Amino acid sequence: MAVMLALGLWGLDRGTMWRDESATYQMARRTLPQIRDALGSVDAVHGLYYLLMHPLLALHPSEVTMRLPSVLAAVAATALVAALGCRLARPRVGLWAGLLYAATPVVTHYAQEGRSYALVTAGAAWATYLLVGAAGLAVGAATGGAAGGVRADRSAPGPRATPADRPAPGPRATPADRSAPGQAATPGAGAVSRAAGPAGAAGAAGGPARSAAPDRAAGEAGRAASDARVRSAVLVRGGVPRVARAASAPGPERAASGAGWRWAAYGGVVAVTALLHVFAVLMLAAHALTLLVSRAPRRVWWGWGSASAGAVCAVLPLAALARRQSAQIAWIRHPTPGRLWAVVEDFAGPSALVLALNLLLIAVAVVRPRWRSLTAVALPLFCVPPVLLFALAFHRPCFHERYLLFALAGIPLLAAAGVDRLAGVGMDGLARVVARCRGVAGVERSARVVAGRRAGVGVDRWAGVVSDGLVGVVAGWLARVVARCRAAVEADRLAGVVTDRGRAMLAGRRAMLARRRAVVGGRRAVVAAAGVLAVGCGFVWQLPLHQREREPLSRQDDLAALAAAVGRLTRSGEPVLYDPPKERRIAIAYPRPLAGLRDIALGTPGPASGTLYGVDVGPAELLRRLGGARSAWVIAADEPETRRAKTTVLTGRFRLAYSLCLPGIRLEHYVRAGPAG
Repeated sequence: MAVMLALGLWGLDRGTMWRDESATYQMARRTLPQIRDALGSVDAVHGLYYLLMHPLLALHPSEVTMRLPSVLAAVAATALVAALGCRLARPRVGLWAGLLYAATPVVTHYAQEGRSYALVTAGAAWATYLLVGAAGLAVGAATGGAAGGVRADRSAPGPRATPADRPAPGPRATPADRSAPGQAATPGAGAVSRAAGPAGAAGAAGGPARSAAPDRAAGEAGRAASDARVRSAVLVRGGVPRVARAASAPGPERAASGAGWRWAAYGGVVAVTALLHVFAVLMLAAHALTLLVSRAPRRVWWGWGSASAGAVCAVLPLAALARRQSAQIAWIRHPTPGRLWAVVEDFAGPSALVLALNLLLIAVAVVRPRWRSLTAVALPLFCVPPVLLFALAFHRPCFHERYLLFALAGIPLLAAAGVDRLAGVGMDGLARVVARCRGVAGVERSARVVAGRRAGVGVDRWAGVVSDGLVGVVAGWLARVVARCRAAVEADRLAGVVTDRGRAMLAGRRAMLARRRAVVGGRRAVVAAAGVLAVGCGFVWQLPLHQREREPLSRQDDLAALAAAVGRLTRSGEPVLYDPPKERRIAIAYPRPLAGLRDIALGTPGPASGTLYGVDVGPAELLRRLGGARSAWVIAADEPETRRAKTTVLTGRFRLAYSLCLPGIRLEHYVRAGPAG
């Protein structure tokens, strides 16, 4: 989040707006009735965004203020992408995915633009996060779809069992633990039930006077061992198996109620996101494919279908109104496969090296998935909306990367999963090498131990032969006396021995587990740091692209520079015509340099007419207004296919003195061909 915030604020004030930002700037500063009237004829798909920006620009109208919501939305989207990585895989995957998302140049491009696309992306990421929770797709989820929890990631090698996951071995059997001849054996070597039965304790101690100490020692050893077990282990009490009570789980009624609220939240977020831009509704198709691949149960489909139906019903009126205003995007051409590939380049690159690495990592995550739930969520989100919009564009041209920005979140998730897969393969190989080295060392130690034992057995045999041959009777009698004394002493000190050994073994095992955890944690930290370093290297590699995004020429036009140029070339009081009327956006965005010019063709201003740029007068009225003018300026769109109606009116009465090409426009100066009349 901090990285995205820093990148969003870096160079936020470019000193200029481009044409779409100027539409936001002027529409959001109108009154609410004026915004309502304008949305009936233009920009209905951005209506909710204009309403959200209205109070903000009313407080402080400026370019930076207009772009701040997009910066904050990009920060929220980054956090949600990272949260999806953590929830669908592991924390380091979320860290890498968030950094990859923030370091993508196209993300920072729209994070510094006063339009709704960054907010739409944040809303889509939030809806996806809610879908993961409601459908139970997260790693370790106890409820949800068939792909939820561990089943969704069955191919992923889980963490190996640590010593803490296995029952701690109890103290070894001493002579006092063995049953006396003629008695039934007690439940023997169990770590929980060692010496738990009263018969075993009495037989081990030789009488009721010694039963308290063994019971107390065995109880402490049993508790220490049971702490290392999982809660669902089978405990033994009095020699009778008993299943431990599992952790309390919410009942079906409570789970259903919670799922209902989650689906309601999901539907609300989808609806608001689609109202910010209608094409965001395409994420529902991606989510449907996610549930299909995950083999979600019927109740999950029912919840998703209800939420989606509500969201679609809320968006249908906006979609119908936007269809009537489709002439606004008539400049978009029919798509080609090259245009679809260009979107992939912008989202996964755009430099060739970064693009190749991202595609390689995505292929690894798809072909050899370590986290199947992440792949099931991220891959449809990245692929389905572009394909559907591409197909729709053959009927009505509407394919553009800005409408698909919300699908970009799938790329860093897949790339991070691919890095994690490769890192896991490398760590497994290193572990196998270390295990082989340890195995060789263990064989050597075992050989030395066996050799020592064989030598000891030889000495014992030699001593026995000498003893039998020389003083067998005396040695045997002394051995029996010593054995009886040792048995008595051991019986008295049994409790202390068992307790001390159990505590020592438990302390040693805990120390070993702590060392192992420290080693594993260190390795994971090194791997995570290596991934962060790799993302940083990619950012440095694409740093010139990030710097270019902060320049005024990074957008389609520079209205501030155009207004300044026109102001230097014109004189106060001269008439000016905007052909077509949309070129009036220069004067609307930066009115000060053009304040002295007379907009001679304007009939009704935009706020009063319910349009963006106002309504012009007809040709006859325009000629009447130009009756006494000696010259006129024309600011025309530099588009060959644009029909220039006002220039046609000037033909015959005015002649072109000179023409100047500026970025995006043509500035033409006409003078009267004959006497004014």
